[in-house]
Amino acid sequence: MIFLAGLASIPKEVDDAAAIDGATGFRKFWSVTLPLQLPIATVALLFGIVFTATDMAVVYILTQGGPPPSFSTEMVTTWAYKTGVESGSLGPGAAISLFLLPVLAVVSIAMLLFARRSEVA
Repeated sequence: MIFLAGLASIPKEVDDAAAIDGATGFRKFWSVTLPLQLPIATVALLFGIVFTATDMAVVYILTQGGPPPSFSTEMVTTWAYKTGVESGSLGPGAAISLFLLPVLAVVSIAMLLFARRSEVA
């Protein structure tokens, strides 16, 4: 849906100018549509990374972190939940969940800097 909204936001004049210049098909996509969609794609990817990193519902419902000896499907979010909520150790659970803050902040800042650098004037 985000990409469809981005495609709808491309002005018709840009498409017409590319057609007048002789761009068709793949060339119009590569030279006009893709550069205009890059900031939108970056924001969509950023949302996807943040939501995936903080989503524990699927892992917890299906495996609850995996079998006890190996915990092969354990994520930081399920580990924080088990430590903080299930075992009642709120301090260590909060410390585990705060580990996500700098990691996601670095990823977000890097992606936003990339989006700013690749912005089309």
